[in-house]
Amino acid sequence: MSGLYRHAPEGDRRQELIEATLECIAELGIQSTTVRAVAAKAGVSNGLIRHHFENKANLIVAAYRRTMELITEAALEVLASKEGTPHQRLNRFVRVALGGQASEYRMISLWATFISQIGVNPVIASLRSEEYLSFRRATEALIAEVFAAEGRNPSTEEVEKMAIVANAVLDGLWIEACLDESGKTVEQMIDLGINSFETLMNVKLT
Repeated sequence: MSGLYRHAPEGDRRQELIEATLECIAELGIQSTTVRAVAAKAGVSNGLIRHHFENKANLIVAAYRRTMELITEAALEVLASKEGTPHQRLNRFVRVALGGQASEYRMISLWATFISQIGVNPVIASLRSEEYLSFRRATEALIAEVFAAEGRNPSTEEVEKMAIVANAVLDGLWIEACLDESGKTVEQMIDLGINSFETLMNVKLT
């Protein structure tokens, strides 16, 4: 591993240092993830890490951003897409939100570690709020499209409440999917997610 990090192009080094940080956090926890520990994991000098991030606090924030990206990027791509009908996109959204890399045990382990920092790290708390709101707003937009396609016109407040409940359901099912390291329940969670959305919204997505 050390050779990979040491000889990586300059443009890739920052990302690779973030990945090394995630490995350290998964193995050691945030408190024991020091600049020295990350440098050892990546096979680089402490100075290189400080060159890219200045200090541990910035490194941890970058690692949190990367974790949330890994968990949500596939779902956000579906929310931003215009391919297919709104119903098809909502179905796809549930599938990618609960499956693939997002449902790996490592993801919930990292997520839980960062969530535990919300009460003591205002930067992570602020980022979490911003990212949750952005994700929910994108979900609201797709939900509104589905309702419009059904010829229904709920109020903005009703769509917002629907998105809050829908995302809460997804969060719960996501935790269940991640905690089963065998991956056997992922498809079951996806089916439950789609069925839950159909019930909540009184639509047919399959």
